[in-house]
Amino acid sequence: MIETLDTGRALARELELLDRVSRDPSQRLLWLWQGSQSLVVPRKLAVHPRFTEAQAELSSSGWTVETRATGGDATPQGKGIVNVTHVYALPPSAHFDMDAEYDRLCSPIETALGPRASRGWQPGAFCDGAHNVQWNGLKFAGTAMRFRPSRADRSRVTVMAHALMLFDRPEEHAIAAINRLLSALNQDRVIQIGAHTGLPPGKDPETFCEHLISAFAQLPLPESPTLVEPAA
Repeated sequence: MIETLDTGRALARELELLDRVSRDPSQRLLWLWQGSQSLVVPRKLAVHPRFTEAQAELSSSGWTVETRATGGDATPQGKGIVNVTHVYALPPSAHFDMDAEYDRLCSPIETALGPRASRGWQPGAFCDGAHNVQWNGLKFAGTAMRFRPSRADRSRVTVMAHALMLFDRPEEHAIAAINRLLSALNQDRVIQIGAHTGLPPGKDPETFCEHLISAFAQLPLPESPTLVEPAA
């Protein structure tokens, strides 16, 4: 159900899935994956003059730093973190509404979490934003999105929506690595471990994933989702 692979390969595969649906909008893909221990940054941080130096310093301590195509901020990958990538095309000539598409991403996660799930900014959280999914007032998932006109039908928009979910509360060394990177890049913010949470008590990962897949399947989209199989 959850594919484990190198984070750099996972980010490349997300773009492959986006291109796949762009060329064939009749497909709708859902992929659950877990990356290797690493940090992932958006391009706006990767162009910082000190990025290459900071990247080398963190790599020497076991934290590779990858660059992703979506926006946001620095995030961790590795143990206790599961990602969901949802790739689909809107119906022909449908108006693209960013908030509506984020709702398609966040609502299934909130449904799978159950009571006490909410959405919004979380001071002190990594990659903070209005579309954080929270449980019990703390950050459980961070979200990002990329979209473009479909290659096969320019009247349709292809969307790649991604959420990083904290099945376990982040470990101190992961938060420390993010703060080292942000400090090296002269970013004026400090991430706090207490702003985050893992799965609700008593909710095991397998059951959560089953409920999550079911919730995505019930979204009002023309195509039924196909689970992405592990790469050969």
